[in-house]
Amino acid sequence: RNPEKTPLNHNMPRYSPASTDSERDNYVKEHRDENSGLRDRMSLLTEESANERVKVVKRRMKVLTALAAIGGFLFGYDTGVISGAMPPLARAFNLDTGQKGFVVSSTVLSAFFSSIVGGTVNEKYGRKKTIIVASFVFTVGGILMGIAFNYSILVIGRLTIGVGIGLSSLTSPMYIAEVAAPAMRGTLVTINLFMVCFGQFFAGMLDGIL
Repeated sequence: RNPEKTPLNHNMPRYSPASTDSERDNYVKEHRDENSGLRDRMSLLTEESANERVKVVKRRMKVLTALAAIGGFLFGYDTGVISGAMPPLARAFNLDTGQKGFVVSSTVLSAFFSSIVGGTVNEKYGRKKTIIVASFVFTVGGILMGIAFNYSILVIGRLTIGVGIGLSSLTSPMYIAEVAAPAMRGTLVTINLFMVCFGQFFAGMLDGIL
């Protein structure tokens, strides 16, 4: 065999054929210890990566908990605040009985229809995008009601808010249950529903104070 064309193998044993059994045993033991140390270092890195991932998941779960609470609170607040706001609105816009009834019920009506189509929207565009759209609709509806100068703008604002309520009430629990860790799914969905009730309570208390 031509030694110039023979490739070098750096993994070949470093003992010659004339080495004693003791030298070969020492060589094997030395490399066994090196491999063991490498496995220990890899195991440590894997454990550190797992711990870091657990921290990231916990941090995201805290953010998700806050979002679940905010979504539920807005749902409850927007459906409950009109009860106390109606007397001053009726005086400001000179509303008759039928107009007052429609201002109150328009949000529930639009929420009903938007929740019906909400399943199709979720299926086509996904939970996350639907929640973003619902948040945008909430914002637009709030602006419209804030700048309302007549009955028509007020009703349009209430209808817009209802669309956001219908989409968020359908999508938020599903999104939370799908994204949350199995051990936290029930807790997060319960927080969302609890904040719906708290939002209605808070709206009633605020109406009473103001």
